[in-house]
Amino acid sequence: MRTPDLDGPDAALARAVADDRDAPHDLGGLAAEVGTSVALLEAVGRAGLLLPHHVDADGTARYSAADADAVRAGLELLEAGLPLAELLELAGPTDEAVAAIADRAVEAFLRFVRDPVLGTAPDDDEAGRRLVAAYDRMLPAVERLVTHHLRRRLVAAAVARMAAGTDGTPAP
Repeated sequence: MRTPDLDGPDAALARAVADDRDAPHDLGGLAAEVGTSVALLEAVGRAGLLLPHHVDADGTARYSAADADAVRAGLELLEAGLPLAELLELAGPTDEAVAAIADRAVEAFLRFVRDPVLGTAPDDDEAGRRLVAAYDRMLPAVERLVTHHLRRRLVAAAVARMAAGTDGTPAP
């Protein structure tokens, strides 16, 4: 997740994505912010459930306020009774599925947004501005769409399971 060295319009987009002002915490700072241990965050990170916002020029993983909120949500699950082992077990397949979706979404962005911008912008500065504007608009929209869809899937699965008997067959 280290920010690559890029030139031209791609560099402008990379800078917008990996701004240290957006990610003020290193792992220790994130642990202090949310009131947990670095060891727990490292375990969650190894499971794929905690990814840094970006890695800075010094090689330090940086975390944002959104990352802190996500960790707090995970801690709420643990406090509600979900065992840590179960959370970590869910993390692996979740990370794999989300990584595959992210790869496809990035490919679509490159093909349908970035490449046309690079082909039509009068210069690199304008192309960079257009790419950053597209990113700033599209990422929140994707987050809302994916969050909504996951919520619907979770609720539908929960309702179906609760309607089923203990052996998985529909209740009378």
